[in-house]
Amino acid sequence: MNLFFQFVENSFDWNELIKVILILLACFTVPYLLVFIFSAKSKYIKAVEAFKNGDYDNAAAILEKIKPSSSMYFYSRLFLSSMEVKQKRTDNAIQICRELIRNHPDRFEPYQFLSQIYLTLKANELSLDYMYQALERNPPRKDKYALYVNMGTAFDSLGEYEKAIQYYLNAIEQIGNDYLVYNNIGYAYLLQSKFSEAISYLDKSIYLNSKFAFSYNNRGFAFANLGDFEKAFEDFKTSLLLDPSNPYLYKFRGLSYYKSRNYSEAKINLEKALQLDPKFANEISPILSEISKIQ
Repeated sequence: MNLFFQFVENSFDWNELIKVILILLACFTVPYLLVFIFSAKSKYIKAVEAFKNGDYDNAAAILEKIKPSSSMYFYSRLFLSSMEVKQKRTDNAIQICRELIRNHPDRFEPYQFLSQIYLTLKANELSLDYMYQALERNPPRKDKYALYVNMGTAFDSLGEYEKAIQYYLNAIEQIGNDYLVYNNIGYAYLLQSKFSEAISYLDKSIYLNSKFAFSYNNRGFAFANLGDFEKAFEDFKTSLLLDPSNPYLYKFRGLSYYKSRNYSEAKINLEKALQLDPKFANEISPILSEISKIQ
């Protein structure tokens, strides 16, 4: 080692010098880094505010300004996808989610959101495929819960009620005591004509939320199918007080009147159900025809 380096080595503490250099670098770079981070977050917050105010175009324009290098970019694209769904631009929403899957294959969120889109479109098999892939990426408990509930809904739509019930029960394991899930389990049993089992879960739903009209409708119809019309019409009475515009109330009450051979009341209720929800036509119209023949 030459004399110069010996002198420098003896005169300076190199560790201290490195610390000083790092501090100086931090002083110059951290402010710019903070500006970069908070600028993206500020844009995201502004987009959310614009969205809440119904200004979708402005919200989308703000989100598009968030750069791919930003930590907020992933969430901004998810949010933009949800906005596209609200605007009924489903193809755009799907495209954004698939872009996120390509760039972030280990993240569960785009798989979960895609599954929700396809569930809304009644593409149940495709929806389930994305749900399975979301679960494989080990999402947090609240998201597992949402996925299991949606899986139950998808299997309900496919008529696979036992599978639906199993996934609803999985949801309860994640977040217990959810009146909606207990109602859904009860309804799945109701659709299988397992009326006693349906009532046991609908009892739990009503215990957890005594203001949810659907549980009373479902339990009332279960009681009617067991021949207990007194309890059935008591539940329908409660449902009417809670939600007088619920088409399922009039459908199930009408069918219960039909079962009890009160054809005039059955006709009034079934016609009301059909008026509120024309999708009931395939189920209700033949019964109304039968009532017309009887009367």
